[in-house]
Amino acid sequence: MRKFYLARFVCLAVIAFVAVTAIAQTPAIQLDSGAFKVTGWNAAAATIKDWSPLFKIFAGTGDVPPLLGTYAVEGSTLVFHPRYPIAGGVQYRAVFQIPNGTAITKTFDGPQRDSTPRARVVNVYPSADVLPSNQLRLYIYFSAPMSRGEAAQHIHILDENGKALEGAAAVLLRGEELWDPNYQRLTMTFDPGRIKRELTSNKMIGPPIAEGKRYTLTIDREWKDARGLPMVEGFRKQYRGGPAQRTPPDPKQWNVNPPKAGTSGALVVEFPNPMNYALLQRMIQVSGSQGTIAGSIAVERQETQWRFTPREAWKPGNYRLIVDTGIEDLAGNHIGQPFDIDVFEKVTERITAATVPIPFTIR
Repeated sequence: MRKFYLARFVCLAVIAFVAVTAIAQTPAIQLDSGAFKVTGWNAAAATIKDWSPLFKIFAGTGDVPPLLGTYAVEGSTLVFHPRYPIAGGVQYRAVFQIPNGTAITKTFDGPQRDSTPRARVVNVYPSADVLPSNQLRLYIYFSAPMSRGEAAQHIHILDENGKALEGAAAVLLRGEELWDPNYQRLTMTFDPGRIKRELTSNKMIGPPIAEGKRYTLTIDREWKDARGLPMVEGFRKQYRGGPAQRTPPDPKQWNVNPPKAGTSGALVVEFPNPMNYALLQRMIQVSGSQGTIAGSIAVERQETQWRFTPREAWKPGNYRLIVDTGIEDLAGNHIGQPFDIDVFEKVTERITAATVPIPFTIR
């Protein structure tokens, strides 16, 4: 009788073990912190080098390719990390093909889409109300990443009568958009053919900004941000055409005001004419006996003042401003060369290796 009960106990234990194992080996797909996971199946025990044919994630409906991403086995769990974050308002379909078994499928809804508009124009440079008639660029800064390919549709320049300048009268180049990596700064270029005096467009049509005339830059509220939502509000800025600026920047005419030693006061550089805002952020550095000085940059007074605040207090001694000769004024003139005689195929932001030093002393 004792043997009978022992055999029965062993049999029940085996059945229970098999049942638990079967439950533990039943795969399930989960979405956790932006990653898709296969649980309940020991991925670590599988000798599989390429998981992409077995575990695929699809976004949306219809015949679409699977998402790009990376696979990893974390513990015993197979995990797929999408290359891009999952998007709000999108349905995802995950399919896991069990090796030597059936496929399991599960759908997930992405996070709730934020429908609150957040993007707006925060700054436009040049910031002055009077621009030279040979103005070369506009920089438009947004508070949030914007959609691409829509600038020509939503940016307008109006004449004194409120009429949009279009066709042959258009003053901004259309086509390829020049964005910063975060899609929050857009560089717009005035037609160089109308700026350079020896070219036909300048002779036939005239400069893009006529001296003495008034213009209005408008940006439509309907322009969508990177999330597909319109901006919080539209934007308008009025400006007037001023005299052309043809003389290249000359660092000898810059006024350098050093702070006192032992303080963290700002080093202030004043320019006789406004300079290119974006280039001022990266084309002037401060160097001391130990190399480049770390600090923060501020551009003020309608781009006629550059301020550098060091991370640490100034030490007495000799220093230098290291100025890239590619730095520009508003008309695209750079050190040693006016834009009128600049040879170009496509107007972009120059990257040059030439620099000029401006010495100063901290006492």
